[in-house]
Amino acid sequence: MVGGRHGVLVELLAEVGWSVSRLAHEVNREVGAGYVSRTTVSEWVNCSRVPRQPLPTVVAHVLSQASGRVVSVGCLWPGTAGSAEWVSADVGTQVSWDLWGTKALVNGWFTSGGAMLGGDRRSFMALSGAALTVPAWQYVDRVKDVPDVGAFERALGGSGVSSPKVSAALVEYFQTLVGAFRRIDDLEGGSPENLKHVDNAIGQVNSYLKHGTFTSSDVAPKLLGVLAQMCQTGGWMAVDAESHGLAQRYYRMGLQAAHSAGDHDLGAVLLACMSYQAANRQQAHEASELGAAAMRVSRSAHPLVRTVVMARVAHAQAAAGDARGFRSSTQKSAELFERAQEVGGGPEYLYWLDSSMAETVAGQGVLLLTLRNARGAKSQLEEAERLLAAEVTQTGPDRPRDAYYHGAWLARAHVKRGDLYRGLSAAQGVVDGVGTISSPRTRRVLGDLDKDLANLRSDRNLREVRQLRKQMQAVLAA
Repeated sequence: MVGGRHGVLVELLAEVGWSVSRLAHEVNREVGAGYVSRTTVSEWVNCSRVPRQPLPTVVAHVLSQASGRVVSVGCLWPGTAGSAEWVSADVGTQVSWDLWGTKALVNGWFTSGGAMLGGDRRSFMALSGAALTVPAWQYVDRVKDVPDVGAFERALGGSGVSSPKVSAALVEYFQTLVGAFRRIDDLEGGSPENLKHVDNAIGQVNSYLKHGTFTSSDVAPKLLGVLAQMCQTGGWMAVDAESHGLAQRYYRMGLQAAHSAGDHDLGAVLLACMSYQAANRQQAHEASELGAAAMRVSRSAHPLVRTVVMARVAHAQAAAGDARGFRSSTQKSAELFERAQEVGGGPEYLYWLDSSMAETVAGQGVLLLTLRNARGAKSQLEEAERLLAAEVTQTGPDRPRDAYYHGAWLARAHVKRGDLYRGLSAAQGVVDGVGTISSPRTRRVLGDLDKDLANLRSDRNLREVRQLRKQMQAVLAA
């Protein structure tokens, strides 16, 4: 079908308010930056050319998400088959919020689960709109439901003589693995190899939940709690890898497991992670909804959990350009952090939230707010510089991935404020070290910095700027 305009595609773009450039942008968000050009997409629209695989499936997915209804490949290009290797992140996750739903999700992990489990090499396309937010509110509505002790053995595990034994010691082993995964993430970032380690461990836990026999009544809920923590860590690593569909899938599985385990503090943190991811993907409405859901769940949580939730709500408000909301939420987050320091304790998985990281999280929000809303830009940029500098200078050896990620944001703040040479110095530190980690998310911030430098007027031609941009472009190409 090559010739005139593609009427169905033209109508769909008009319905969702997208231009050809916007469609190219959304497709590239799924398959990778620069995968398709605006010219290529224009040929689909204006010349009715049929895209190569897996693009028909990806186009149908992004238009389905934008329109809120199913748009099939056959509707767009009759006679064209969809790709079996590219699927929506929510495939197989529409289950009930009880233990039977958890069992279905556990069982389904082996047939439609992690992208790197066994021979499964499918790519998961990220969700938006109701597909992303409705499950969060379903969880909120069911958060008070607590399974009785006997329900775990009725719904989970095996009954055969050869079923593997699941003991408290085995749960402790998997908990130790979670700690190792967090350390790997801090040191090395979200590489495919590291994600594969997490995914294999999740597969092992799910196998025990499906086939094991539990030595005591509290083992199954504890193992589910460990599974939820694994999924939270895997989701965070997948976000760092810019594998957003896979991250959403981990978070959904983690939310189900946390609910079944009765760990609502972790459930609130998972929702906050989802909000943070959505805000960074410029999904302002979804980020706001997910943040609101996290606040509902965390009302009686430990102050440290509420600190994180409120910080992510502030981040979503910054991404939306809501200066008043951001300032209010940031202040509440700071007050909650002081309260958490007084009370002490808190979940082990929030080990990373110290005073310098709390400032850094706020600083990233200030810079994001400035990028969305230029009002008061100079004072805000100075504030962002001060806050971001704490983490960059204090945690490099312990958490290099975070140091390089926030260092790239700090470099952007310096350049935006006009302090070019401090910006170049901060960026040089990131460029020199980023090769030791795998963090596409950090490289994306470097790409934004490269655009900042390219948009300078006369200073973009300075030798120092040209040299740094050459180095950055080599890093981005690698």
